[in-house]
Amino acid sequence: MSVLTPLRRSTCTLPPVSDRSRYPGRQDRLGISPQLTLPPTRTLSETLLHWARAEPTRPLFHFIDLHDRLTTLTAADLLLNAQRLAAGLRRRGVRPRHRVLLSFGTSPEFLETFFACGLLGAVPCLVDLPSHKVPRDEWGRRLRDKLALLNASVLVIEGEFATGARKALARTCPEAHADVVQVLTVEELMEAGELPEAEVWSCEDDTAFIQFTSGTTGSPKGVQISHQALMANIGAMGERVGWTANDLMVGWLPLFHDMGLVATTLAAFVYGMPTVLMPPMAFLLQPARWLWAIHHFRGTASFAPNFAYQFSAKRIKDVELADLDLSSWRCAFNAAEFIHAETLRLFTERFEPCGFDPLAFLPAYGMAEMTVGVSIRDPDEPLAVEFISRARLATRGEAVIVAEDSPEATPVVGTGRVLPGHEVRIVDESGHDVLERHQGQVVVRGPSMFQGYFAHPQATSQVLRDGWVWTGDLGYLANGQLFICGRDSDLIIKAGENYHPYVMESAAAKVAGVRQGCVAAVGIRNPEAGTEDIVIVFETKETDAEALRRMRRLVEEQVFLDCGVRPNRVVPIPPRTLPKTTSGKIRRREIAIGM
Repeated sequence: MSVLTPLRRSTCTLPPVSDRSRYPGRQDRLGISPQLTLPPTRTLSETLLHWARAEPTRPLFHFIDLHDRLTTLTAADLLLNAQRLAAGLRRRGVRPRHRVLLSFGTSPEFLETFFACGLLGAVPCLVDLPSHKVPRDEWGRRLRDKLALLNASVLVIEGEFATGARKALARTCPEAHADVVQVLTVEELMEAGELPEAEVWSCEDDTAFIQFTSGTTGSPKGVQISHQALMANIGAMGERVGWTANDLMVGWLPLFHDMGLVATTLAAFVYGMPTVLMPPMAFLLQPARWLWAIHHFRGTASFAPNFAYQFSAKRIKDVELADLDLSSWRCAFNAAEFIHAETLRLFTERFEPCGFDPLAFLPAYGMAEMTVGVSIRDPDEPLAVEFISRARLATRGEAVIVAEDSPEATPVVGTGRVLPGHEVRIVDESGHDVLERHQGQVVVRGPSMFQGYFAHPQATSQVLRDGWVWTGDLGYLANGQLFICGRDSDLIIKAGENYHPYVMESAAAKVAGVRQGCVAAVGIRNPEAGTEDIVIVFETKETDAEALRRMRRLVEEQVFLDCGVRPNRVVPIPPRTLPKTTSGKIRRREIAIGM
């Protein structure tokens, strides 16, 4: 036992983002370097102990906040602070296998509390912070539902939101349940007390964490991921990419979602790679921050959804690119949503002069129910972009290659081969395998599969059938590569032909004045026509009636030009009114219901 001491972290302040001198460019991290291997550990807690004992001064995480303050956590600091928080949780009655809700932004406190749960053998359950996008009472209702589902009595939240969380729970929770929910802060958990010796209660079959789905296809469900599945997925991704001692991860994605938590943060942590993290708002307010962080730290890897690459290509000003060097970036992962070939082209054209290598693009496919990753392009294989017949895909579900300049051509980006040790099939509605280059539902299995949705066996059985995870996504296989066409539930069926909304949304986004990433294509049932109408909804700052009429006409023409079908309606709406999930995915079903 040892007496608690003040928090250990090193902190400094960076110059403002407009000052290019803050990014002088460090010595290049590239070159010949030994390949990293997985440590001899089975759980996250064992891995934390491993790094704290083997290399206690190794900087594991660098956090850049919205005020450009840089905080660094070494392996020893992370273990010490997690132990102190674990002691605080134990004093509050948390025991092995208890579920603890964590509501944090991107901060050292989040990871310290996350690992504190693991040291106790408790299960961290990740939820979002209150935000202006969701009314406080609605956030409180969702929180209440998750507390009740998990039978949890502890919420650890950022200090500034604690009072609001208590009030929200008091307004929305049944009185009996509100009385037993402890809303705690890191400061309260750090109250004076004794520091226990490091203990690892978890085993590889135990649940490492519970992540709630973002809810694009229904109400959120708690995805249970075991330590074994987590380590298997991280190991398979690392084997595919080939991490080396020169690699450094840079991320800005929210840590309560799989690509931010697992692919970016935990994958790097397990391999001992340093990681630079910033809050999502830092990127959204000033996307150049992402690229300058890669420049400054000589980052080699970063995960982002397709919209982020398009957003960066179109929003970053030329003046912000002066002296920017992206030559260190070798793994530009693109995942979590439909990947547009046009986005890859735009980003390359904009940033290749800054040293970005287009072969750094690593399209990937995954889902929370498979921990995170299912397939990733092998860096040693060519980037696969196929041009297929739009008509044959719509009428017969066949991916027939046509000339790039054909009016029928629609590009589809390959997401690589399935990860080592995993399997993928393409099946029809009856579960029978379809031929290569035929569209069907993607089903997968392997050591990364989830344990099921917490306390929801019916939902689990709908997704997990005979040992295979039915993803709900449509795609096809060709030459060992997986190509994703869209989501089954998002498919628009008009006059017997199938249309994926992503291509229409990409077409509409080409029109000047349409907000990037803020377009939705949905199918609305038309009883008189006996089929679905295609409706395009887009956000715009434009308010002039004549300008809006012109924009509607241009969107209609661009969709027809790119997709071969005219939308029945085009609807402009004000900025920030398109319903999205907490991870930024468009809620097409909600839009369709409201039309």
